[in-house]
Amino acid sequence: MNKKFTNILFMLSLLIYTNSVFPQSVSDLDNLDQDYLESLPKSIQDDILDEMNKQKKESNKNLQKRPSSKLLNSELVREWEDFKSKKELEQKSERYGLKLFNTMQSSFMPLNEPNFGSDYVLDYGDIIKVYKYGREADMFEVEVDRDGTIFLPDIGNISIAGLNFDQASNLIKKTYENAFIGSDVFISLSEIRDINVLVTGNVEFPGIYTLSGNSNLLQALNIVGGVKENGSLRKIVIKRKGNQDRVIDLYEALIFGDIDSIPSLMSGDAIYVQSVGNLVRAGYGFNNVAMFEIKEGEKLTDLMRFAGGLKKEVTSDSLKVVRFNNSEFVSFEIDQNKIGDYELKNLDSVYAYKEKIGTVKISGYVKYPGNYSISSSDRMLDIIERSGGYVDSAYPFGGSLFRQSTKDLEVEFATKTYENLISYIAANPINLGSGNGQGLAYVLSELKNFNPTGRFIAEFDQLTLSDNLENNIYLNDGDEIFIPSYTSNVFVFGEVGNPGSSLFKDGATLNEYINKSGGLTKLASSRYMFIVSPNGETVRVETNGIRRFVSQSYDVYPGSVIFVPRDIGKVEGINLYATLAPVFSSLALSVASLNSISD
Repeated sequence: MNKKFTNILFMLSLLIYTNSVFPQSVSDLDNLDQDYLESLPKSIQDDILDEMNKQKKESNKNLQKRPSSKLLNSELVREWEDFKSKKELEQKSERYGLKLFNTMQSSFMPLNEPNFGSDYVLDYGDIIKVYKYGREADMFEVEVDRDGTIFLPDIGNISIAGLNFDQASNLIKKTYENAFIGSDVFISLSEIRDINVLVTGNVEFPGIYTLSGNSNLLQALNIVGGVKENGSLRKIVIKRKGNQDRVIDLYEALIFGDIDSIPSLMSGDAIYVQSVGNLVRAGYGFNNVAMFEIKEGEKLTDLMRFAGGLKKEVTSDSLKVVRFNNSEFVSFEIDQNKIGDYELKNLDSVYAYKEKIGTVKISGYVKYPGNYSISSSDRMLDIIERSGGYVDSAYPFGGSLFRQSTKDLEVEFATKTYENLISYIAANPINLGSGNGQGLAYVLSELKNFNPTGRFIAEFDQLTLSDNLENNIYLNDGDEIFIPSYTSNVFVFGEVGNPGSSLFKDGATLNEYINKSGGLTKLASSRYMFIVSPNGETVRVETNGIRRFVSQSYDVYPGSVIFVPRDIGKVEGINLYATLAPVFSSLALSVASLNSISD
């Protein structure tokens, strides 16, 4: 992307961000209704004040955030542009190994210091430091000349051409020991030469590069931006004068950690990255999900080695291969005993079958309650039968399934709703104490203290589960099932005079149960009530206006819970009923669940 165009985009995005995220006017702490604030619970007071301070700080930042040419030319922006370009490269490929070259270059850059192995081959430009001990101590540096020789004082020229550092050190030491009895020398490498290498083929930026003399193939590829999408990681040719071409397979190092397979470079080397060959995807079930390059003659077992084998939760009885053939995708299974001989083709995808093992708990009125292991294919009926089925007094219609994912969703809703209301109060602090501000305080308290059970409405009747597959749901790891005993009571909670239970009476109306519980309190909602059936299904019954005369379909079963919410009124700008209705429903469901467990 053109840098000028990038800067323009940066300027525009900064202006948009500054003017949209931070409001032009914010709340003032002086405008806050102190009496109303003090009427709220301490924890809610703290949340409101924190939010108001946060909004004020963000507003102050807005006054200081003005884009300038100085900012656009700063090192920070340039680093950000580099980061974006690297992320684009990082995210564009499924191929295993290409992301390696998207890291910061400093992680691969060799230093011009004696960071080398004993097999480092000396050449023109290297500087050797010699420490001489004995009758005459001395220290001096010598440079390797173009002809591969070095000049040693009092001795003359010796040739070290083609020798690695260990071999050259031994030669220098023996030369001095033979020439001067009782002398000893210590050899180190003071400076490393620069080398010029040509990198070409399928790389991001081919060309001639000057590198440190201790550079290896990986470092050279990193300097040139890495291997391109159509480049091979397994067919990289190093051409060296006077030597046979050497083909390098980077998988040996990148997958199996064989660093010895990565050669060091010499000045004049040419690196040629060939085009990629067959690509095969190791999909779900493999430890490393990615596209791998497969050489001619390699089989499915080789792909499994590259991908780190199969995960523990999958079955190894067979694998699924998806192949693009004659302009369409076809799939087929490969049995375990044929995997070793199966040859893959370009663009094949291989998947393993999921066989996740988990644990569920079933308690209550079943014959053998406890924890049971499940596979990904187990359903509700499987665990009921595995636990021996129900005892005579069981009430499957009142069964409960508690699931963590359901609980997480309820918590997320309550948290977000609470945070939105706190932000509203912080931005609109004037006169909240008037009207129905106490209704808002009640809503905040309910949200703050909301503790959902995570009940998931399910079917538990064995005959229904057997006849209707859609009701026989799959179980998740961590699910908890509770089967209560039969109860002949109906429970009434919320804003009634005497919350508790009454005996179930066939045909009794909603008002009869309310009256038996002491009637409605003055705080009770006159608009609606909730009826939670033993199976968890919740019905909102309208009790106000013309809607109460309309025939409403609801039943009160033995074990049902009638929940009367509080009248929360309205606050300008907020529909409190719409805000809290899902919480009231969930509270009623939680009451029913807890009652069935403790019954």
